[in-house]
Amino acid sequence: MAGRPIFGRLGYSEETFPFAVRRAFLIYNPASGQKRARRAEKIARAADVLRAAGVEAQISATTDAGSAIRQTEQAVVAGFDTVIACGGDGTVNEALNGLMRAGPGAGVALGVIPLGSGNLLATDLRLPTNPETAARALLKYRPRELHPGLISYATKSGIERRWFIVAAGVGADAELMYRTAVGAKGRFGVYAYFLGMAEMALRRRFPMFKVEWQADDGTYRTGTVALVMALRANRFPGLLRLVRLGGALERNDYRLMLFHTDKVRHFLNAFASLASGWNWKVPQVGFVYSSRVSCTPLDSVTAKIYCETDGEPLGKLPVEIAIEPRTFNLLTP
Repeated sequence: MAGRPIFGRLGYSEETFPFAVRRAFLIYNPASGQKRARRAEKIARAADVLRAAGVEAQISATTDAGSAIRQTEQAVVAGFDTVIACGGDGTVNEALNGLMRAGPGAGVALGVIPLGSGNLLATDLRLPTNPETAARALLKYRPRELHPGLISYATKSGIERRWFIVAAGVGADAELMYRTAVGAKGRFGVYAYFLGMAEMALRRRFPMFKVEWQADDGTYRTGTVALVMALRANRFPGLLRLVRLGGALERNDYRLMLFHTDKVRHFLNAFASLASGWNWKVPQVGFVYSSRVSCTPLDSVTAKIYCETDGEPLGKLPVEIAIEPRTFNLLTP
């Protein structure tokens, strides 16, 4: 195994790379996006950057939906100290769930090389979009112990749960994820969501549901909404400038965005506000901080209302969102 002595030959030092990444497991989805051969080449070059710094790097492609969870668990058992998710927020989410299933006692760090359509976490971590440059940045990053988000939701098999990092959404936001086809994301990237929103805008209203959240003073508040977003990160990519919504990975709560309206025009207004990065105030759209939120259907609403996390569709109401008591290690600046 390549060890740390190579640092001296390359002009690096332990001070340059304070976190000793020794064995890195790079995982990616070969079926995601276009130009798949070029994608594999980018990941190979990123791995070469790590190897040049004395890191033993192994590349592994996913085999089916959800396989990154199992493969990450296997990497922990195999003794890798770092798992690097090469892709978008969905790939990162699966790697996180693999780490949480393996148990936090393993002490394995999670890193990101952005190659997805959204890359919300990578943006918040100030990671460059070039894979080789991102790999060099990760060598300088340090692991930070964080509490992930935890969402429970209904499926045909019963109530399931999933850990997440950046964001979870219930209602119209999640429906947008369901409507945005995988092929469209691969072809148009983040702009695929604009196409999905344009299609949804042909409706006049969105279905409403009940939301209850815990306020800062410990009391519970309730409301009727068509969308809830629970945000952990602060920096999001906009078309004109970065979006800042007041969340933070190190905070043990969420920045909740609550749509107390079912009218499409308010959604389009809010979407334009976020997408542009200007963040102007939208009527009937509020922001609060909370560590726990629950969403349940209204008796009068029969439409299916879905949820998503880190851009991946999950299930439907009822939904509970909380902070996981256990922690994981994320490579951060």
